[in-house]
Amino acid sequence: MKTLKICSPQLGLNPDSVLGGEVYDRQILLGLAKKGINVEIVLPKNLPHDQNVKNWKITHLPVAHFPAVLFNIILIPYLFLIYSKRQFKILRLHQPQFIYLSAFIFKLFRPEVKIIANFHKFEETKFPFFSSKINNTFDHIICDSQNVKNIINRVYKVPGSKITVAHNGVPKYLKPTLKDKVLIRKYKIKDKKVLLFMGLFIKRKNPLFLLEVMLELSKNDDNYLLMYWGTGPLKKALEDRLKELGLFNKIAFVNPAFGAQKNKIHNLADIFLHPSVDEGMALAPLEAMACAKPVIMTSGYSSKETVENGKNGFIARANDVKDWSTKISTLSNNKKLSEAMSNSALQKVAHEFNWSNSVQINYEVIKKLAKI
Repeated sequence: MKTLKICSPQLGLNPDSVLGGEVYDRQILLGLAKKGINVEIVLPKNLPHDQNVKNWKITHLPVAHFPAVLFNIILIPYLFLIYSKRQFKILRLHQPQFIYLSAFIFKLFRPEVKIIANFHKFEETKFPFFSSKINNTFDHIICDSQNVKNIINRVYKVPGSKITVAHNGVPKYLKPTLKDKVLIRKYKIKDKKVLLFMGLFIKRKNPLFLLEVMLELSKNDDNYLLMYWGTGPLKKALEDRLKELGLFNKIAFVNPAFGAQKNKIHNLADIFLHPSVDEGMALAPLEAMACAKPVIMTSGYSSKETVENGKNGFIARANDVKDWSTKISTLSNNKKLSEAMSNSALQKVAHEFNWSNSVQINYEVIKKLAKI
């Protein structure tokens, strides 16, 4: 059988990325390569990526930094150049809002090439003036949540048969372990009820809201500690607000870490908190569940695909301090309930959220479109 070639332009494929979409794409492209698919990857100049991956061929653009929307223009000659050398059958679009224009110009001249669009949030599907038309023109759409599929189907009338759901997975190094004694001393969390937020410090992730929750919890229980794992533009706002609220000894900031160190941080926590108000299929709660942590997350987007309310965590109302503090208190003070939710979280991840399943789903879609 002739080797199947696909092309996947990327704005990033950093092995240490904390961006859910970038993590998803890296895992899928690595998995497809292992299955024997030749993957032509286009990246901005000098961006980090895995080295010496069999069946990956990297083409670098001559520039490293540019507004993402300009990718639509910069990419055009490279698609034609790569195709002239190695005729790919599938053009795979990550973040199509930054690539769709170049993709459709390319397809005008190479209509035999099939286009797969990958979406993580519904907002990514909103192309200026032509949202419905463009989304119906894609040969196939892959989403990482059923929620996004349902909205595309309802709003744009894209047939369900043209939309496939491939959930996120979790790294194999994430698993339940005992709390690390060195980190217990470092963060002074012995005998504390440890809450963990993990993600970018940006508005839609809503990290500032958790400080208000901590203030409410502290009125009745002085034993909570909230760990913020991450970085981002709201870091100073978080520091300023915790000073205003006098929560110095109840907050710990943790720099992003990966591999074994990330696993240790997850396992310091008793409860994982995800107050985001806008998501696709968030990775961080799944990673916490892989470490047997119950999750409390905001109702909406794809949250109900992750948390079964009352079974492996709680669904809480967005920006409702009382609701969040009540659910945290209920869970942290009920050992039997916490253990049951922890076990349920671990089982759910094992059955529903792994990269092997997601890669296989992507693989089957590609094979079908390529007619092999």
